[in-house]
Amino acid sequence: MRSAYLTEVRHFEVRQEGIPVLKDNEVLVKIAYCGICTLEQRLYTGERKIYYPIIPGHEASGIVVTVGSEVITGVQVHDHVALDLVNRCHACPACLSGNSNLCENRFKEGQRVLGAFSDYMVVKPDQLQVVPSDLPLESVAFAEPLACCIRSLRTVNASLGDTILISGVGTMGILHIKVALAMGLRVIACDIDLKRLEDAKRLGAIALDASSAETCIATIKKITRGRGVDSCIITTSSMSAVEVAVAVLASNGVMNIYTSYGNKPPLPLDMNTIHRHEFVVTGSEGRSEYDFYTATRVLANRTIVVDDLISQIYPLEEVSTAVEEALSGSSYRVLLKMEE
Repeated sequence: MRSAYLTEVRHFEVRQEGIPVLKDNEVLVKIAYCGICTLEQRLYTGERKIYYPIIPGHEASGIVVTVGSEVITGVQVHDHVALDLVNRCHACPACLSGNSNLCENRFKEGQRVLGAFSDYMVVKPDQLQVVPSDLPLESVAFAEPLACCIRSLRTVNASLGDTILISGVGTMGILHIKVALAMGLRVIACDIDLKRLEDAKRLGAIALDASSAETCIATIKKITRGRGVDSCIITTSSMSAVEVAVAVLASNGVMNIYTSYGNKPPLPLDMNTIHRHEFVVTGSEGRSEYDFYTATRVLANRTIVVDDLISQIYPLEEVSTAVEEALSGSSYRVLLKMEE
């Protein structure tokens, strides 16, 4: 089989190696598609480093090839599956409290991290969800990022009838919009990319040009009759987006910092304002097993459709070109397709 190893900054090597041998309690999966997330992009540019060499990839779909003799779940050979490629210890306080997305041991030495830029992977039974065979596997590859957005919206306690601000209309912003609308929220989306704002408007969001922060703030206040939004989710690293969100958050509102930053920017919000308005400021990191399970269900029943977010599909041999395309800023999700 082939695996794409990131051996140093901006350098992949596609290597031939043996198909992994599974243990009796594991499942062998033939990878079909894998999305190129911002994590893979940051590993590629060197902004983020785990270790070298590493096989990136964690937004994956595939088909079951072999089921270990001790696997007690109902998964069968030829099943189509979404893969949850976070290794959780199931023993630390985070895991035991239902916050396995924050597992204290998920990146420790000896853990397999990522790995889906490969033709095959061995996984544990709890790392896959079976999906209908008529659901396109390229869509199934969105289960992981969709799960992250589902967790994000749970984090802000979004409820039917709420007004929410989604700052940033990239892939994750669009996924947030899709989920929020499915939940019955009124969605205001802000960005400076007019094409992406048209996409947000087509989905049903109120789309606002954020080029002028003052104008954006005034428009949101007018839409909400001066009250502001019940919650806001920041999916872009632009500090202007945070400043707008702070200015339009209603009393008792929740702001979720969904994106990550290359540096450590300060929050443009004083403590007294938080005190007087009972603001909740939080973050959202990854997803839990429950979020992933929910994501596979809404994909399976077509509550959320993601076809419009697939911008380009490249073969594994063109992994460097694919990541460069993902970094260009002109695409939504770029996928790698493994061999048939």
